[in-house]
Amino acid sequence: MKEHRDTLAQARVSRWVYLGAFLIPMIIISVIFWHLKITPFGHRSLLFSDTGAQYVPILEYLRSTISHGQFHLFSFALGTGSSLVPLLTYYVISPYNVLIFLFPAAQLPTTVALIMILKISTIGLTMAIFLRRAFLKSGWSLLLFSTAFSLCGFVAMYDYDIMWLDALIMLPLVALGLHRIVSVHHFGLYTLSLTITILANYYLGYMTCLFSVLYFAYLIIEHQRTVTSFKEIWRVHRPAIRQFIIGSLLAGMMAMVVLIPTAMGMLLTGKGNFFVTNFLPTPLFGPEVLAQFGPGTTTFVSHLYHAPSLFMGTLMFLLLIVYFVSPKVQSIEKHRAMWLLITMGLGLFLTLFNTIWHMLQQPAGFPFRNVYFFTFLALIIAYRAWQTHPAQTMNDPQKVLALVWGAGLLVIGFLSARIFPRIWAFMLPSYDASLYQQSQPDFHLVWWALGLLLLNTMLLFISEWRPIRIGLMGLLISFELGGNLLVASRGMDFGSQTKFEKYFKADTTTLKQFNASSTKADFYRIDFLHSRIGRAYDEAYNHYNDPLLFDYAGLSSYSSTLEEPARVFQNDLGYFSSNVRRISAQGSTSLTDTLLGVKYRVNVNRDPEVTKLSTFAGIGFAVPQQLVDLQLKDQNALGNQQRILTALGAPNDTLAHATVLDVSNRRATVDDLRRVPKKTMMPQQRYQQTFKLKVNATGTLHGFSPSNTLIYSTLRINGRAAGPTVRADGYRYVMNLGYHHKGDVLTISYLTPAPAAGYSNEFISLNQAQYQTVANRLKRQQFHLSKQSGVTDLSGTVTGSSKRSYLYLSVPNTPGWHATVNGQAVKIQPAMHAQSITPVIRNYPGMMAVPLKPGQNHVAFRYTTPGLKAGIITSIIGAILFGLLWFGGEWRRVVRQRHQ
Repeated sequence: MKEHRDTLAQARVSRWVYLGAFLIPMIIISVIFWHLKITPFGHRSLLFSDTGAQYVPILEYLRSTISHGQFHLFSFALGTGSSLVPLLTYYVISPYNVLIFLFPAAQLPTTVALIMILKISTIGLTMAIFLRRAFLKSGWSLLLFSTAFSLCGFVAMYDYDIMWLDALIMLPLVALGLHRIVSVHHFGLYTLSLTITILANYYLGYMTCLFSVLYFAYLIIEHQRTVTSFKEIWRVHRPAIRQFIIGSLLAGMMAMVVLIPTAMGMLLTGKGNFFVTNFLPTPLFGPEVLAQFGPGTTTFVSHLYHAPSLFMGTLMFLLLIVYFVSPKVQSIEKHRAMWLLITMGLGLFLTLFNTIWHMLQQPAGFPFRNVYFFTFLALIIAYRAWQTHPAQTMNDPQKVLALVWGAGLLVIGFLSARIFPRIWAFMLPSYDASLYQQSQPDFHLVWWALGLLLLNTMLLFISEWRPIRIGLMGLLISFELGGNLLVASRGMDFGSQTKFEKYFKADTTTLKQFNASSTKADFYRIDFLHSRIGRAYDEAYNHYNDPLLFDYAGLSSYSSTLEEPARVFQNDLGYFSSNVRRISAQGSTSLTDTLLGVKYRVNVNRDPEVTKLSTFAGIGFAVPQQLVDLQLKDQNALGNQQRILTALGAPNDTLAHATVLDVSNRRATVDDLRRVPKKTMMPQQRYQQTFKLKVNATGTLHGFSPSNTLIYSTLRINGRAAGPTVRADGYRYVMNLGYHHKGDVLTISYLTPAPAAGYSNEFISLNQAQYQTVANRLKRQQFHLSKQSGVTDLSGTVTGSSKRSYLYLSVPNTPGWHATVNGQAVKIQPAMHAQSITPVIRNYPGMMAVPLKPGQNHVAFRYTTPGLKAGIITSIIGAILFGLLWFGGEWRRVVRQRHQ
């Protein structure tokens, strides 16, 4: 009877502990948000970094298209058109995202903040469930460890990347499933939790699979009380190993609905480039990493590259050391735990292993994304140390030894932070090495770390008033974790929720003037580079994902799933692209407007705001074979446009070079240098270069700098600032230098670190009258879409001729599209080939083209997501097999046990 009462009491305590595990992180992060005045507790918003540039626009596109019944798996709001599946699986497949449908679009930053709070709180809950179920212990002390994981260093640094938080929620359940496999040979929980992890975010799901192998191997070895051979371990744990393999395969099968189409989509991105240096066994940090066990050692300023975020609370760091000092822990257990941490640590330390953990790519910013696995393992070991009751089981010399070890490691870390990063930056100078050196914590923080270590040591080794002691420990670790979260926010340029609501509504009203929508049948693109929404951001806002945010067919995109062929094609035409994840609408000309189907240019800073372009010739038009066969050249945008005009039959002087009358150079003055943004990564020695030009055609004057040395933000025309909207310093793009008349004389000046290279700059005017004749000729053989056309089903009529025997369609030639001409299936051909020469020379298909017969042709294009059908079938088979095996094995076994 007493045993029954104890069980009920323990169950009641567990329920309250679970509630506390959820509420404590929620309270801590809510207090931090209140202090920082972040919505919903103030006027600030999380409109910075990936949250502002990616999550808010992507989630709004998802909310808008689903709410209006216009959702498709292909989108013209992604660059010039792309499959939506990789974007969804990387960013938005999370059950928490259903909250976006409960709030209006203008309140989306608030919704994202609420999602973040709920996710972090749930991490605490699942960690408490794991500790309670895996170690069969219940009590208020669980809250110390659940809170430590929910607000660990990884969360403090990357909580605004909300897509990664789901993996932390599921990790304790995956680990609990592994415990169940080893203890009772039930794979159900493991398989389901791993499947959900992969579905929610396949990137960290991949990491979780690697962790599962490592942790499962540790668990089966841990069950052996003595050193045991591999053969014996295999014999004893053969049923568990079989369950693990079956459960892992079933999880993989059930996740294929996203894995197969996502893999096929990601193969089209620029992440497939192979760099040998990423697979070398070189170290990524030194002993300075030990300083990361102290609080406040990393801030947002260093988010591009910094040491692994190891902080989990000083108490947890102390308990981690206690585990290896305590006489209650057997030597063999210490060795196994040490090897577990070393193995996981090597995944952080060596470039080779770190690359493997990061899906065979080194992260571009936000390094060491796998660090939370190390934290999770360290907390498990710390919890085991807690269970040894160190206050009673350790003698005074052992307690002093734990304190000395902890203090010594922290001091070594902070001292090394002053030395090793500088040596690395000197011996192997690079951008990352420079960032790493700048990211090191101030030495004075060591005194805070040592003071907290001493205070936690006193609390841990006091045996009296245990409830009060746990309460004090809870308050202390809450202040530590909250303080670390607050420090990590330093450098964040929070946006304004109030301004976001105001300008989102204003920009939406502007776009409604011409019924802009990426899903309409009357297809055209919009260049909206100067939207008001940028005023809601305190950091530089480059408008990359405005097409998603406002649901219109645009030209720009920013995501890790950007398709490389389409990006390179636009870049070869002169559009700005700083890396494989970004393509901007900055860099357009009248020719590119026609080629990409741009009908409206919107600029809220001008009157009228909306300009209808006379050069619009539809989504496609008949072209000569010469254009289809054209090979574009990298870093030669204006030369490419000349070749395109020639292929279209334009007069040779449609692009007219300006006459350079004079070039002068002088050393930049202090006033000149004030115009250079602090983030411009170019040498400090700078010069002002001035060109005096005579315009030789009436139309828009364009400039292009092949040398890549022009600081665009300092560009001036006749003394007036003419820099671009997008920060493009250090890159190439086609400059718009304004509309001028033939014979005009202009003075163009800018700063540059290499004035000699500036003599290769090109200045060319597009003869507007002559080009308009070319555009009008294309309109006469335009592809007229039918009213039944949709995003994934484009059909209509076009007139072919002997000279223009191909239909050019301004949609990237990406896998998944199929075409028919007059009812007959035809092979889609690339209209022009794009070229990239960095990091290696590669050719990519451009837009789509199909052959035409003379006269009227009915052409239809239909899109199906590559791999989706195979993924659905595989997932269904996996789900059926899981159901049969679970029902026939685990479920019936549980039922039999209950009736025995």
